[in-house]
Amino acid sequence: MFDAVPEWRMGLHLAVGADERAYLVIGGEVAVAVEEIGTPIEPVERVAYLTSSWLRPDCPRREELFEEWLDYLWPTPELRPVGGAEPGVLGSEAGLRVATPTESGATNRLATAPADGGQLPFATRSQAGTVVYRWEPFPVSRRCRAGGSEIAAASFAAPEQERPFMPSGFAAASRLALPSLLPACFLYALEPAAGTAIECGTAGPMSDGGVRMRFPHATPTRARIAAPAVLPPL
Repeated sequence: MFDAVPEWRMGLHLAVGADERAYLVIGGEVAVAVEEIGTPIEPVERVAYLTSSWLRPDCPRREELFEEWLDYLWPTPELRPVGGAEPGVLGSEAGLRVATPTESGATNRLATAPADGGQLPFATRSQAGTVVYRWEPFPVSRRCRAGGSEIAAASFAAPEQERPFMPSGFAAASRLALPSLLPACFLYALEPAAGTAIECGTAGPMSDGGVRMRFPHATPTRARIAAPAVLPPL
């Protein structure tokens, strides 16, 4: 269901569970429960994220091992997208139930957070040689599939000039103001067709100064999308 829902931030969606808690949906694959401050935090290492073989640059069976990792995670309750999403219910999927400490009351504010469109006040169009990048936490993208030739509608990216500032997964999460526990270690290079509409602006006051872009429409690419480069988490 999240494939058809506009992104809230790069690689992130907002959702509300049947348990009435707020969730971050990461990469369209993993749901993270957001809790108020004071609740226990279940260690992410329980699911062996940073030691996962599919995070290694030389992994020969990356996608297969990633799918096995997903199968290891706990199921979520039914989820409903929020923030401009169409009505509907997402059936139980593999999910990572990790409580993240936030300021008191953040759960409700997250569930009703406005779309980020207000922070992308400028419009432009891609040029014949434009290259943009996406940093994602997983080796399989649901917004710009390797081997495909289209960027999904309402997907975020960053201009080529931003790449030197995000050499690692955690650096990307910080600069792009991604409120996610997971580093964005998989770097996709995208070549949008010339003349493509692009919305642009800053990554917001919580970022390290990044610039972001969004493709409001499904966008063909000039070449097949290559498999992502693998960045170190730190």
